[in-house]
Amino acid sequence: MRTRLLHRENPYLRDFEATVVHVGEETLELDASAFYARGGGQLGDQGVLGGHRVLDTIKSADGLGVVHGMEWNGAPPSVGDLLTGRVDWERRYPMMRLHSAQHLLWLALTAEYGPEQQDRGGEISPDKARLDVAWEASERPDAAALTARLADLVAADLPIERYATDVEGERWEWAISGHPPIPCGGTHIRSTGETGPLAVTVKGKGRGTVRLTVSPAG
Repeated sequence: MRTRLLHRENPYLRDFEATVVHVGEETLELDASAFYARGGGQLGDQGVLGGHRVLDTIKSADGLGVVHGMEWNGAPPSVGDLLTGRVDWERRYPMMRLHSAQHLLWLALTAEYGPEQQDRGGEISPDKARLDVAWEASERPDAAALTARLADLVAADLPIERYATDVEGERWEWAISGHPPIPCGGTHIRSTGETGPLAVTVKGKGRGTVRLTVSPAG
């Protein structure tokens, strides 16, 4: 990676310093960033860099850098400037919890209905996470059964492991004890209990697909 991904080293990092390496009309690149670039279904981070507002964070076209979509507050910074950044934690932390909850939902689904399930994508926002799965059976997955399995995983408060699977640290996995790992380089919490109570809803989404949604309960 051209940009050092500080969130990989510490997903709880909120404040950091980094040097400007490129300035566009409404974009900024740094040599390092704690901002998570949109990917894996998780929305890009927002926050502040050098007193300027970060509206969104995406990967560069070549996939090697992190591009911050900016709203300038006065004159933009220059290449070589050292900036202080702050991630919008009130937005990021709920997504960390729900990204982990989405993976727990997948484990609950495969435990309830078998490991042959097929993931068709998903999305994580600050208030909910969805998971689309292939589903040909006439009856949809049981939301109450999935919610109960999630409750057991949350109550167990299992440590969540995040680790790179290659030398360059470009590929990562997420895992909890007793369950198969899930490929994922997103930001995650430290343990299953940190998600808090969760609830599941199930809806149809066209032919052969159902949409599972997990959100904080209550």
